[in-house]
Amino acid sequence: MQNIQNTETRRLVLTCQSGLESLVKRECERLGCKEIQAQDRLISCTGTDRNMYELLIWSRFSNRVYIELSREKTEDFDTLYDTLGNLNWSEYLTGKERIIIEASSTRSTLESIPTLQSVGQRAIFSTLNTPNTTNGTEVHILILIVDNIAHILLDITGDPLHKRWYRREAGEAPIKENLAAALVAFANWKYSTPLIDPLCGSGTIPIEAVMIARNIAPGLSRHFRVEELRFFNTEIFLNVQDTARSKIYPSGKYTILASDIDPEMIQIAKWNAKRAGVLEDINFSTEDFVNHPIPEGIIISNPPYGNRLQNSQIDEIYRKLIRLVGEKWGGFITSFPLDTKHQLANKKLLNGGEECRFWYKKV
Repeated sequence: MQNIQNTETRRLVLTCQSGLESLVKRECERLGCKEIQAQDRLISCTGTDRNMYELLIWSRFSNRVYIELSREKTEDFDTLYDTLGNLNWSEYLTGKERIIIEASSTRSTLESIPTLQSVGQRAIFSTLNTPNTTNGTEVHILILIVDNIAHILLDITGDPLHKRWYRREAGEAPIKENLAAALVAFANWKYSTPLIDPLCGSGTIPIEAVMIARNIAPGLSRHFRVEELRFFNTEIFLNVQDTARSKIYPSGKYTILASDIDPEMIQIAKWNAKRAGVLEDINFSTEDFVNHPIPEGIIISNPPYGNRLQNSQIDEIYRKLIRLVGEKWGGFITSFPLDTKHQLANKKLLNGGEECRFWYKKV
């Protein structure tokens, strides 16, 4: 399929949760972005408009994609106002959008978030020569100041990238889709090996695993805020979508087993898998993990944590998980306090804002 290119080069910034930076950096490299830099929860790079649309459609692990409109040393509010006012906002906005200014300051002279937001509003609308509206398309602009360098970022994502199109139903403590995909990546699953999630809940981990194995772009069937902005290139975007569809591998080549003790959750998981187009790739069943034998394969799971979900068998669940992961392969994420006498390694991650550990068998 022919790739439609363009010569426009932009500075792009991707955000992600702590611990996933290496995975997002690898995605940028794979898509051909340049000048890639990674720091805490931020990855920046340069790329064409095609790269920009590819990041939106293909990124499994990031939260948002921004265009960096400006990067300037800024130590007072007058400089910030001038920086914002000198940008050509009409290249991006019509003036009819509802603009939301967000701000963050780290190790910088300008610390007042409300003042940063107020200065941003005044500067942008004085340039557009129009008042803000409450009815237009919602567009988010982030003023990110780190070490007195102000980064002006335009959010082109809309809903966060972890919101795929398939999950309309979830359990009480669902794992975000991009974190579920990250666990599959961290576990180093080889596709010829059976993958088992014996505490699958609404099915997010096995669904994301199939999407990785079949090379299904996670953003292929959703909309992005960039589609409603003035500079949006429909031809390039549609070509990126068509190319992504052509790269999907056929189903039926993988063994993925997903089970849960709650039959209602299994039904929800099946609905989610059907919407994702991967139902035929996953063998769902209702099983009691503690009392059910687990077949050979790699285990990847998000078990109940005990503090968010009450489960009388919680200790038995973790004893069995530790033993199985130690004997087989894979890992599980939890905030549940575990005895560290076992041989599993761990990686600190966040799940729903809660500090967790991904416990896995180290090579």
